[in-house]
Amino acid sequence: MNLFDILPEKYFSLFSSKNKAVYATSLLTLYDLLSNDLIAISKNDFIKALKEKANVSLDRFDILADEDDYEIDDNTIIDTLSSKASFIVRRLEETGWIAINMDKTSLEETIILPPYTIVILKAFKDVISDEESPYSSLVHSTYSELKLEDEQQDDLLYVTLVRCYENTKKLKVELFTLSNSIKLFKAKLTKMYQTNDVLKDYFDVYKTKVLDRYYHPLKTFDSVAKFKRPIINILEKWLVNRDIRDKLVHQASLVNTQTPLHEIQNDVITKINYISDTYSELNNLIETIDNENSEYTKSSTNKILYLNNTDKTIKGHLENILKCYAKSVNNPKALRTILTKMQDSIYLYEQGYISSDSLTLPILRKYKEDSSPLPLYEFNFANEEIMRDFLESTKDLYTDEKIYGFMERCFGNNDILYSKDIDLSTFDAFICLIFATIKKDNKDCFYDWELDKTNKQIPNGKYIIPNLIFVRKEKKNV
Repeated sequence: MNLFDILPEKYFSLFSSKNKAVYATSLLTLYDLLSNDLIAISKNDFIKALKEKANVSLDRFDILADEDDYEIDDNTIIDTLSSKASFIVRRLEETGWIAINMDKTSLEETIILPPYTIVILKAFKDVISDEESPYSSLVHSTYSELKLEDEQQDDLLYVTLVRCYENTKKLKVELFTLSNSIKLFKAKLTKMYQTNDVLKDYFDVYKTKVLDRYYHPLKTFDSVAKFKRPIINILEKWLVNRDIRDKLVHQASLVNTQTPLHEIQNDVITKINYISDTYSELNNLIETIDNENSEYTKSSTNKILYLNNTDKTIKGHLENILKCYAKSVNNPKALRTILTKMQDSIYLYEQGYISSDSLTLPILRKYKEDSSPLPLYEFNFANEEIMRDFLESTKDLYTDEKIYGFMERCFGNNDILYSKDIDLSTFDAFICLIFATIKKDNKDCFYDWELDKTNKQIPNGKYIIPNLIFVRKEKKNV
């Protein structure tokens, strides 16, 4: 079902108004009246309570802030506490938070609270309440009720099962809440830069509202490890005992008269299995909570040690500057001030000293040495040197086997090969052709070549090469 199939369309529009704080105070005042065991809340009593408890908020109430959601008569004057309180009651009724009922005899108006309003107001009260509600011993309570009912097996057997089922669900929620609360404190720790803030957050808040209130009971008198096995044993007994199971189904059928019998049987078995499975798996969750608590305690200790060990060196000052920067990173005005002071306080200079020689310029003596000029090599000699260096650097890469293999592939089944027909698409093939021309006088060479005198140079790919004619030596001799 959709949430707004139950709640009115403009139910939360009060909290988008500029007067949202006034409306919140008014709703909490209404919940206080409800908590005073009033069966019926008179409209006049509510207006009186608003004027007494929320008079400061009513002074700040701006009627024009609600013009978009409420049609205001220009002739209406709302400037007194009574008129403002009456207007707030009308707005609460319009948005569906309350309903107004008039007694036909006395004509007195009373306020009716829908069920969803009561639930939401209770949640609001729990969020802002500073009072610490006592710890609910859900584990011990579940064990005690199951043990007592297992011994008596009276007409409240099914009611006890349902109550233990609800307590188990509530226990899981509280454990998840505890886990997330510890994670929240760990996240807050990274944004603290003063030792006193860390100590206050740990001892005044975390220890009081988390450790002492939830964590300590779970490890002592309301321990899951202590009561888990007895609870599971009782439930397993109920599950396998036919008589007890029939009693549970019979008692459940008296409560759920419209539900088919097979669905009731499934519901009973489901509730028993849910409680057993939950207590079997809770140790993993509690172990995770133990680790998170240990990590947060260790992180708090390290943070305090770090903040107390103030370093007076340049490194320590830089750390202080960066901490101030981190605290003001979301405040542009404060950040601008810090950066300006950082810029004004940084001076770059060169350190030196004065001696008796500082008044005179240093004398640098240089001597001109006689030496013979570098020799000028002839062009042909230089070419030979370049070729020799080239051959030396490549002789290990291009062996005789590689060169002769290249030429065999080029000859194929032919006895005569023209240089124009050799594939020089790669630089490696070009180098092999050069070595092939050089190695013709080797005793292992199987070919000879001669230059075509009619056309001494020809293009081949991107190279200009000599027009050579290669002939197999055995064919040439023939």
